[in-house]
Order: sequence, then structure tokens, then C-alpha cells
Amino acid sequence: MNMKLRILAMIVAFLMIPMVWADVVVIVNPSNQVNLSPEEIKNIFLGKAKYFPDGKPALPIQLKEGSPGYENFAEHVLQKNDNQLRAYWSRLVFTGRSTPPKEIATEEEVVNLVAHNPNLIGYVSQDVVQKAKVREIKP
Repeated sequence: MNMKLRILAMIVAFLMIPMVWADVVVIVNPSNQVNLSPEEIKNIFLGKAKYFPDGKPALPIQLKEGSPGYENFAEHVLQKNDNQLRAYWSRLVFTGRSTPPKEIATEEEVVNLVAHNPNLIGYVSQDVVQKAKVREIKP
């Protein structure tokens, strides 16, 4: 990790909503002091909720389809497999009701993007969060 990212990781403390979802941790920017229930997290990532409970925009980002983190999150948090999720988003996109979260290639990029935008919400593995030396805040 280059020095700039290491310093950023030490300075930025993420508010996380740790749930028992295997190794998946949901993260938001430290300036976002929201606490979310598992159902609220699911609704944000399924396009059913566009705002955090405090009224600020909620912009979910997800790992690239097919990655282990993506499959883990889909199964444990969204309670859908790849085919179900693909069909779900196809219906919403076709009817113009919503679009899927933007796909991000790596967990490190998810951490970096969330660190710079208070409206983003993402997920990474517990290992990535620990390596980034971020502080976990339990609800």
C-alpha cells in the first residue's frame, strides 16, 4: 500500500454496520453517522430505498458480479443468488424503476471511494477493513 493510502486509511475511520453475514462488513463514510438495520441495508442495495434515514442520498456501490465478495453479500445480505439478482435488476431496469448499484473492481477501491464520498455505502470483507486499519463502530 502506498504511503498516501496508508495515511488516508489511518485518518479515515469508517462507521460500519457489522452484522453476522460471514465476513461481509457494510461501510459508510465517517461523516455519515447513520445506523441501519439489516432490512434498511437490504433495501438500499436493492434500490427500494434511495435515502439514508436522515434524508441524505444513499448511493450503494457493489463489488463486480462474480467476485467472491459479491456472491457472499448477495447470498447473506440480499438473500438472493446470482440468477435471482440478475432477474430482479433486469425487471427494474426494463420498467425504469431503478438501476443496480455501480460495480467496483476491488475491495480496496470500495474503501477508497467510500472514504471520499459521504453518500456512498459499500461492503468489503472483514480482512480488508482490518488491513486498512479502520475503526469499527458497533451500533
